[in-house]
Amino acid sequence: MKTNISPWTDGARRRRTAGAALLFAALLGGCAAVGPNFTPPATPNDAGYAMSGDDPLPNNLAIGDKVAADWWSLFHSPALDQLVREALANNLTLAQARARLASAHEAVAAESGLFSADLSAGVQRERANLNAFSGGAFSSASALGFPTNPEFNLYSISPSVSYNVDLFGAKRRRIESLKASEESDARELEVAYLTLTGEVVEQALNVASATLNLRALDAIAATDRADLAMLEKAQAAGGATPAQIADDQRQLAQDLAAAPIERQKLAVARHQLALLVGKTPSEWTPPEFDETSGALPATLPVSLPSDLVHRRPDILEAEAQLHAATADVGVATANLYPSITLSANIAQNALTPDTLFSQIANSWAFGAGLTTPIFHSGELKAKQRQAQDDARAALAAYEQTVLVAFNQVDDALQAVAHDNQTYAQQTAAVQAAVNRLEMTRKAYAAGGASAQDVVRRERDWRELRLTLSQEGTDRVDDAARLLLATAGAPPMQ
Repeated sequence: MKTNISPWTDGARRRRTAGAALLFAALLGGCAAVGPNFTPPATPNDAGYAMSGDDPLPNNLAIGDKVAADWWSLFHSPALDQLVREALANNLTLAQARARLASAHEAVAAESGLFSADLSAGVQRERANLNAFSGGAFSSASALGFPTNPEFNLYSISPSVSYNVDLFGAKRRRIESLKASEESDARELEVAYLTLTGEVVEQALNVASATLNLRALDAIAATDRADLAMLEKAQAAGGATPAQIADDQRQLAQDLAAAPIERQKLAVARHQLALLVGKTPSEWTPPEFDETSGALPATLPVSLPSDLVHRRPDILEAEAQLHAATADVGVATANLYPSITLSANIAQNALTPDTLFSQIANSWAFGAGLTTPIFHSGELKAKQRQAQDDARAALAAYEQTVLVAFNQVDDALQAVAHDNQTYAQQTAAVQAAVNRLEMTRKAYAAGGASAQDVVRRERDWRELRLTLSQEGTDRVDDAARLLLATAGAPPMQ
């Protein structure tokens, strides 16, 4: 390092020196960063999701259509639309994800720094004591003839600048890693968005299911009471046994016992909706949902596998994490090589404020430093190997995320297919129960069946209708899972 504290410095020479240093830094900064360059994983060439031996896909699918970010709107439920909007605005988990993304953005800004240069300045006033035994102009004698330690004020202003040449790209790889981490946090926010919307729809369906089940159980219990009343009258007339009465009492108690279970399900679903919209149960009341609150989409869009990997947020999040891990390998590799730092400072030093900006107070220093690792007990190589292992783990995690996504889609497709089959069979069973009930009523009118037979056929019909209602809710739930499994998310701010 060369330091000049003369007040008569040649300005032209300083400008030439500074210009040469900047040119040198620019040339060095243009060197390629060491370490692997990230390449996105190859797009899978799968034509579909189904496994050999799976049931044929249902006919109500639109394979290749993209699922909109507001996928729940396909159910045409204004109450559900409003509920989802309220959750997106107030959910606290989503707020945490937004804050993490903002933090990641600031981390990138802090690391990047304009021109990779640091400029700082200091202003200082000191009270100094000079060693009198060192002699010089400040030495003076006491009354006994011994030198004294004079005290004086020292004023200084010293701006300084330093520049990291980043010869092997450690800083560039670090910024690349941080940007990829920011991308990962952005995708995590999109995952939180889709997860939240899926939970809102699921809990709304739970509310609808419990509401419909309670209505059906009330109707069944009413039929049980009618049957029991009829048997009690028959027993009074000598036409029914105590065993028949006890059997109907057991049936009524059993059906009544199912109602509290459904009420508990309803309460839990309502409370969960309050949590999702960021409210306590006491300060918010959710909307009611039943069979009139929406409709199953006539056609369900399903993204192709090649499109899914570029739209599904959890896959994109895993890809961004792989990118960050790859860049970290470059950081660890660059740390094995020398680093160069250029620095310069200009100082004004004076004993009195009025002379602080005079020519004689000027001093400057310019230097270049090179630091190279020599012996670190294998630490730097071990960190490079650690970064490489982390990158391999990130690649495996990405591949696992893709596999899980494809399996989720296939599971949902099969569920929709099986739901359609079950719903069709259950609809036929309900229709058969209706026909049987009508025949029993006609037989009762003609004297060929008892009133108890009519009540029991009606009870059978109501039980089958309850099962059909549950199957209908399952159909909507599985359709929602399919839409959610292939949905993309909008860019979140």
